[in-house]
Amino acid sequence: MTIEEIKREVSDLEAFLRHTQDGIDSVLARYGDGVRPSWVSAEIGSDMMQMRQARNQIQKLKERLKEKSQ
Repeated sequence: MTIEEIKREVSDLEAFLRHTQDGIDSVLARYGDGVRPSWVSAEIGSDMMQMRQARNQIQKLKERLKEKSQ
């Protein structure tokens, strides 16, 4: 991957994180207090797992970027 491709991938993953967090916030605003449907917790759990994977990927890409910049 080129430096530009790495930067673009990082940018895309950061946009994904923002979008996913917005979705979680929206669901919590609607169902946050009290008893909520079971799918809400499942969806939030799935989203959080994907966000964790995206953060790990961003870290790896930033390390690659640092290596290529040297």
